Amino acid sequence: MKVLALIIVGAALLLCLRSADLVDKPALSPPYLNPSVYPDLVYHHAFCEGPAVTARAAILIEASTGTILYAKNEHERREQASITKAMTAIVAIERADLADTVRVSADAARVPGSTLNLSPGQEYKLEELLRATMLRSGNDGATAVAEHIGGSVERFVDLMNTRAATMGLKNTHFANPHGLSAPGHYSTAYDIALMCIWGFRLPKFADIVGCPELWTSSVETGRTKLVYSTNKLLWSLSGADGVKTGTTSKAGHCLAASATRDGLQFIAVVLRSGARFRDAANLLEYGFSTFTRVKAAEAGVAVGEVLVRGGADRTVGLVTAKDIDVVVRVDEVPRVSVIISVPESLEAPVCAGDGVGWMDVLYEGNLISRQQLYAVDDVRKKSIWER
Repeated sequence: MKVLALIIVGAALLLCLRSADLVDKPALSPPYLNPSVYPDLVYHHAFCEGPAVTARAAILIEASTGTILYAKNEHERREQASITKAMTAIVAIERADLADTVRVSADAARVPGSTLNLSPGQEYKLEELLRATMLRSGNDGATAVAEHIGGSVERFVDLMNTRAATMGLKNTHFANPHGLSAPGHYSTAYDIALMCIWGFRLPKFADIVGCPELWTSSVETGRTKLVYSTNKLLWSLSGADGVKTGTTSKAGHCLAASATRDGLQFIAVVLRSGARFRDAANLLEYGFSTFTRVKAAEAGVAVGEVLVRGGADRTVGLVTAKDIDVVVRVDEVPRVSVIISVPESLEAPVCAGDGVGWMDVLYEGNLISRQQLYAVDDVRKKSIWER
């Protein structure tokens, strides 16, 4: 292999990986890889630093790269209270027709705690009921949604747990769709952050959790009322766009909060906090003031080329299959190098999509990210006449 080294000015990465990438690839350099049972997110080396928070467990991540920038007891199982409803919303959006009409059962109407004051027999459009449930954290609304989609609360909870497993939430288990305390109902700050990343991939979820207020009405009466979100950051923090509050006596005050500025989205989760809105806001502001995202490669855009022996074209371009973005502290930006490793030449024919080499991202000579490079075009073999 001939190594072509490209030092990218302004592209930096300083991530101490406690986890492996989901993509199959060769092992990273030993100093940067600590095998873990948590394979989905990666840790910035300074994740223990950051603002002081009152929460018993907390985490701050950058959503597009899954980079953990701050963590405190992030794998500790705790009750998550009404943050549960984020999974209820995800399952509802993925599995149901939001134009359905939901009829409120007597069982749903009498669920205690935070409610929408629903009455048996009332009918709502599913999307409107889901929106109101998320904004006001209605336990009755969550139960009505669950009964409608699952046929029963128990079957809907099975769907929630199945979805949690497919998301890679290893320390999460749901016992109900609303978040009231129950045996076997728990999650972690880490899992909640990962769940929110999955949720934001759904445009409807992002729209619902980022809405500060809603006019709602039942189908049969048409009488409207104004519903406000319980997430105060939607009014007080610049760029706030989600996600969910939660409060019970056992869970304490909890919050998953998100904010986006200039295309950079951070998600903060605080569990059993003495000042959840302040804790989350401080973490989010820490993210915006301290970190930046830089692009090492853009999917489909050539990062180099290699000679093709006997080909109709002399060279073929090399691309990555996905954007390679990294999140670093602002002062860390100049410290990374990118090395393109490919053969001296390829033998024609070459097919678009053929694996050709690797893009290595290094920090001070240590490999911290490796991505496959692919041929961007077909290169046919020269005919006898052309040769």
